[in-house]
Amino acid sequence: MNNQKQNPISEEFKDVWQNAGGYTYPEAASNTEQWEALQAKISSRNLSVTHRPLLTRKWFLAAATVALIAGFTAVIYSNLAGGHIEPLVVTTGPGEVKTVTLPDGSEATLNSNGRMAYDAEFSHHNRQITLTGQAHFEVKKNELLPFTVQSKHINVTVLGTGFSVTDFPSETPAVEVSHGRVQVDAEGQRTTLTQNMMARIKNGKLISSAAQASCRWKDGKLIFNSATLSEISLVMKNRLGKGLVWEKTADQNRIFTGSFEQGTTPQAMLNTLNTALGISMKLD
Repeated sequence: MNNQKQNPISEEFKDVWQNAGGYTYPEAASNTEQWEALQAKISSRNLSVTHRPLLTRKWFLAAATVALIAGFTAVIYSNLAGGHIEPLVVTTGPGEVKTVTLPDGSEATLNSNGRMAYDAEFSHHNRQITLTGQAHFEVKKNELLPFTVQSKHINVTVLGTGFSVTDFPSETPAVEVSHGRVQVDAEGQRTTLTQNMMARIKNGKLISSAAQASCRWKDGKLIFNSATLSEISLVMKNRLGKGLVWEKTADQNRIFTGSFEQGTTPQAMLNTLNTALGISMKLD
């Protein structure tokens, strides 16, 4: 008799267990959504417990709870194992330049001695880049998911454009736009830049102007426009690991205009500067 009374319960438990255990749990779903989805699936198979004994409902709750716990555990494990915590990181050494195609189709070119990090789910929930150094971005347009670049001093937000960000130690943080439009936030201030404009932080102020900085980086080139040797030395030190040492203190204020192609070594730059200015500097 006891076995006969328990058979219906056993069969129901088996049915509920199989149904709940076979249910998949999407990573993006909330707890409430998952519970409602499970109930809907069970209801579609006519596993109603409204008119069944209390013991049956207890079996149902136990089975559903165990299945949900198993599902949540699988989701958490998947998140941890799938690289959702650790970002993807790109780095460059002295004199090295890397171009990376991001998951959304945008391109990022990281200049020498730089670091760029982004989430493993980039383009699904965000398009956020963390930058140290200097990089140029060609961004695929997506009005629903803005593209942001965060550095130590600057935050840039765009929908689709081409722009460069510079934020090296001791250098003036700057953003330069080659085409399109970007929003720049820094020092509690905000400005909007369009084609051939740039923004710099100077004395705690965010200043926008035409893109005519003394030291620029474009298409892999280092471009100097009436730049002092002290400015050039800092640019070389940050990107190539080597700066300039001059014989006379006054030489640091000497002016140079010219450009160097990507891959030019510090020694080659030094030789050009010494010849152009008629002085004798060394590398530090």
